[in-house]
Amino acid sequence: MLAIDLSLGSLAYAARKTRELGLQNIEYAQADLLALGSLGRSFDLIDASGVLHHLADPEAGWRTLLALLRPRGLMRVGLYSELARADIVAARGFIAERGFEPTTAGIRRCRQELLASPLRAVSRYHDFFSTSECRDLLFHVQERRLTIPQIKRFLAEQNLNFIGFELDVATRQAYRERNPDDRAMTNLDRWDVFEAERPVTFSAMYQFWAQRD
Repeated sequence: MLAIDLSLGSLAYAARKTRELGLQNIEYAQADLLALGSLGRSFDLIDASGVLHHLADPEAGWRTLLALLRPRGLMRVGLYSELARADIVAARGFIAERGFEPTTAGIRRCRQELLASPLRAVSRYHDFFSTSECRDLLFHVQERRLTIPQIKRFLAEQNLNFIGFELDVATRQAYRERNPDDRAMTNLDRWDVFEAERPVTFSAMYQFWAQRD
């Protein structure tokens, strides 16, 4: 297993935890995802959850990773939903307007004012209550969001088969009741309609699996 991150600090922490657990099959590398085309390796499985949507061009990063995926290889992808994160977008606008700094004191003041505003619904994210996680949730320097039609188009262009979303039991049940004929739960047009009716369905992320032909 090869684990890659841009942050040397994060890699050092991961390596330490790996040693503590006595694991022998993980190697770490510091690298820019967009430079992985020169890696000279290929993989049966690639996990890119919560990474691509922080790139200026998520699809470019996705294509870079796909170049490393073997035929019939699997990919797990996590992307932000444009619809589900509408309240986050509004909160980020609130932060920019009021000039909150991404410091501990700035984040604390920001949370207090958000809780006293019509945007207090952002507190439904558990990340809101941790300073470091709130920084990532609301203050990240770069965030891109996608829609299900955009994901569908990209999968088709790259000859990837959509396997399905990772879902909680309640969402699965609600979708099945709404779409009993989609037994595999892989019809992205139906999911687009479902999300429009229930905008917070993918409030965490679109978390899904795809497979190369």
